[in-house]
Amino acid sequence: MNVPRLYLSVNGCLCPRLDPDPAWGDVAKASISVEHGDGHASTRNVHWAPRLITALDSLLMQYGVELVWLTSWNELDATRQLLVPKLHGLSGGRMLDVTTPPKNPGQTDGETGLWKSQRIEEDQSVPAPFIWIDDADVQLHGDKVLSATHETPSLLIPPRSEVGLTVDDIARMRTWLEQLPT
Repeated sequence: MNVPRLYLSVNGCLCPRLDPDPAWGDVAKASISVEHGDGHASTRNVHWAPRLITALDSLLMQYGVELVWLTSWNELDATRQLLVPKLHGLSGGRMLDVTTPPKNPGQTDGETGLWKSQRIEEDQSVPAPFIWIDDADVQLHGDKVLSATHETPSLLIPPRSEVGLTVDDIARMRTWLEQLPT
């Protein structure tokens, strides 16, 4: 069996819109400046639970899961270059392209349309069990991904964007990974 993949979004998942699940304990915060070129920059104020990052790192290592960043933060490699050093975990990982326009540019469902589900479908041309975590697009396009990958074991988790991933979500992931054939 191929190495399982974790398709992971940042906003509303690792970095919730409000405060992380209180069960995680301490909250860390950072302001991250992203240079877009031509003198344009934006600042993203983020907060996260360090214990969540540790729990995800542990799952990745224990079960040999490949981290695949699937987030708007991938533009300009901001995920790995700017965010990950602040998180003190989740280093590396592969990024799926966010610069190629979606196949159906007229679609505007969700934050940026169908691009995330399309990238998963493309990446699953070499099938591997996968977990997809996204606060918006799992609900909007999860059925489409499940239909396209119906023979591949998968777990889709749509965290509440206000609190992000919870302790219970990590437990679901662990249970799912444990039941995969080796």
